[in-house]
Amino acid sequence: MVRGTRPAQSAAEVTIGRDILDTAPRTNATDVLRVVPGLVASQHSGEGKAQQLFLRGFDALHGQDVELNVGGLPVNEVSHIHALGYADTNFIIPELVQSLEVTEGSYRAFQGDFAVAGTVRMDLGAREKGVEFAGTLGQFNTRRLVVTVRPGEDPGTFAAAEIAESNGFGPQRGYGRAALLAQANVDLGQGVSAKVLGGSYVTRFDSPGVVREDDLEAGRRTFYSGSFPRQGGTVSRHQLLIGVDLPREGTARTRLEAFGILSDLRLRNNFTGYRVDDRGDGLEQTNDSTTLGLRAEHRRQATLFGRPLALELGLGGRRDGIHQTQRRYRETDGTFFADEVDADLTQTDVWGYAEVRLPLGRWAFRLGGRADALGVEVFDALAFRDPRYYDGQGYSRSAFGVHWGAKAGVEYALTDTWALFASYGDGFRSPQARSLSEGEQAPFVNVHGAELGTRREGERLSFQASVFGSQVADDFFFDHTVGTTVFTGETLRTGISAALQARPFEGLTAALSATVANATVTKTGAKLPYFAPLVARADLGWEKPLPAIDAILSLGTGLTLIGPRPLPYDEYSHTVFLADAQAALRRGALALRLDVKNLLNARWRDGEFVYSSRFDATAWPSLIPARHFTAGAPRVASLTLEVHL
Repeated sequence: MVRGTRPAQSAAEVTIGRDILDTAPRTNATDVLRVVPGLVASQHSGEGKAQQLFLRGFDALHGQDVELNVGGLPVNEVSHIHALGYADTNFIIPELVQSLEVTEGSYRAFQGDFAVAGTVRMDLGAREKGVEFAGTLGQFNTRRLVVTVRPGEDPGTFAAAEIAESNGFGPQRGYGRAALLAQANVDLGQGVSAKVLGGSYVTRFDSPGVVREDDLEAGRRTFYSGSFPRQGGTVSRHQLLIGVDLPREGTARTRLEAFGILSDLRLRNNFTGYRVDDRGDGLEQTNDSTTLGLRAEHRRQATLFGRPLALELGLGGRRDGIHQTQRRYRETDGTFFADEVDADLTQTDVWGYAEVRLPLGRWAFRLGGRADALGVEVFDALAFRDPRYYDGQGYSRSAFGVHWGAKAGVEYALTDTWALFASYGDGFRSPQARSLSEGEQAPFVNVHGAELGTRREGERLSFQASVFGSQVADDFFFDHTVGTTVFTGETLRTGISAALQARPFEGLTAALSATVANATVTKTGAKLPYFAPLVARADLGWEKPLPAIDAILSLGTGLTLIGPRPLPYDEYSHTVFLADAQAALRRGALALRLDVKNLLNARWRDGEFVYSSRFDATAWPSLIPARHFTAGAPRVASLTLEVHL
């Protein structure tokens, strides 16, 4: 079975292979995501909550502007109670990530809902044939066991399980999780092949909340303090994908896929203390969803006026059924005192796209389009609730809308390996269903993006650089710490990015990237809060055989630099520099690996926010904004023993 990556047709498309992923410690999904050029993945609310993502000048919150896909399964959840596009990747077992296909921007027709800043697709596969056991012991009572079975030569056929738990590096940071992923590629004969991917995941985690900066300076809190003990949550996810590749007819290839996902979340947090209510501002949110979907992709070579062209077509549909609630609870005993959301949603997206690429000598032209039709039904059980009456409570409503998007690109080949690119694309983000009124035309957030860049392909050295810009017609940002949506009108993101992969000689692997971005409100020129203006990443790995002891020594490091991010009220976050390192020695069936994260033991802030709060219930209420932060992990070391059979 021969597999290939999707050919790059814009400057900022990049494939990150296993050799790069193996250069630095990767023990969870956050570690995997950080290797994506320009992407910041923040895990500020515990090990079980979806990461907050920043890419190309967008604060994507928990996924609203980054489309994520794992092995063909969509990760983003529509109309989620906590955040639009909520993308929880914690079910991923890092050892199974074979490669990442990254398409930054929104320039390709296959990119769908939430592909505003870009799309990240993860391909899964087991590293070695046979059975692998990996047991990890680390600081803070961290324990992890991964078992992987690959029965044959195909890395895409495997089964793996992970169990992990830890007390965490400070108060209210403990977690426990278990994950199972299994995939099979099957040749059915007569040119038909099938792929089946399934998995289950469950976690229970604590969340530390935030620390006020003035409480830290006054000595009332330590850097790693927790705020309220009831924060955290539980998550489970069960998923199945079945795909069939039909027999080839000449150059034509057709793939059909069906998938189903069951997921649920119960999340408790309190970021403001007693600012809103003397009983406490704690919120418990639940989101139970069932996702069913179908996809069809068809690719073929054709001719137009005697010229060869490549054609790609896609059709699909996805239905999400969601029940979600939001309640306020007392900090004293955890009992509920107010119901704010109790809703049932049905959201259906039907899409189709087409893209054609026409080469003309050194030139190549790409033209495509995509249409998404969205239908929404909402039953709001608490609408029009009035305690004076016993009738008239609850309301049903429905809405429908269509998003039309154009895609285009021009490519000029300077040499066989070096080309220039110009790309344009319309991206979109679906709305929160509960915000729609009866009969409303479902409003999509429309994004118009353009990019100029260059790329060089090669086995020893590949490089890409681009200048990009994205205009959002009617934008908003959501501050999830205080639950406030701020509509900003038209916004503009601009920037430059570059990425390099080098394998100059046997045993040495390097991946370097840097992105500089700016995000402003068009009308006022004011900077949008929370986006990351500077993100740089370096992953370096070296492998050397040691014939004297018949072993292989591996050394690697991952370096991350995040520049000061603008915050509300003209504040800026602190600069973050992190260095991770690993050293491994393998002899035959045994391997021993030492992972050290935050090697320099930097005292860094994983999340920084500015808003008003009151954490002392006896203090006088105030709406004066204050700085808050969540502490990043200190230096954490772990030792892993691997047995390969």
